[in-house]
Amino acid sequence: MKRFLGVGLLLIAALPASAQTASVFVKGNGPQCWLDVRQIVHQRGKEVEEDNQKQALRVGRFSTAAGDVFLSVQVVTEKNKKGEEGCRIFVEGRGGGSLAIKGQGPSDVDNTRIVNSIAGEVSSMQKDREKKKKAGNP
Repeated sequence: MKRFLGVGLLLIAALPASAQTASVFVKGNGPQCWLDVRQIVHQRGKEVEEDNQKQALRVGRFSTAAGDVFLSVQVVTEKNKKGEEGCRIFVEGRGGGSLAIKGQGPSDVDNTRIVNSIAGEVSSMQKDREKKKKAGNP
């Protein structure tokens, strides 16, 4: 129930100010996924604000003549249709100032590109951990 509430709040908060939210499911350890996403976003983003309860990040303030653009990232632990554990990563560009009124911000393609990039890195990190575990390294 908490994950649906979290996703719902993300989508409700996003409606007035943004393009579509892009999402992708990553198979693996759900709680570890949040930790991996946090690490990736902190490495690549600027001015990162964290909300550990909601597993959400607000990233990188980009100023334009029309207003500021923010990137929101949220991770929700869930199971896919096959019952496999993992997480769903949501990415959304949001406008501030006059951009919020116009609904401008990063395009859907940009959001999709960003979420796929983060998901690829999370999968790679999980595979590296599995290889180390099989090799007997903690």
